[in-house]
Amino acid sequence: MLTFLIALALVLGLALLIGRGTAGSTGAVDRDRERIAAELTAIAGYADHIPRGHS
Repeated sequence: MLTFLIALALVLGLALLIGRGTAGSTGAVDRDRERIAAELTAIAGYADHIPRGHS
């Protein structure tokens, strides 16, 4: 039983080490985030040229 638990811990530890760099989408490019950031930057740049009042 103890051998089984040690082997299970080793397998899980190895799986965590291998999966840490490859699992998920951490390296993927988020096109929607880039598009929204560009649009917000354009809006913020345009807002600098809007007159502040008509008094």
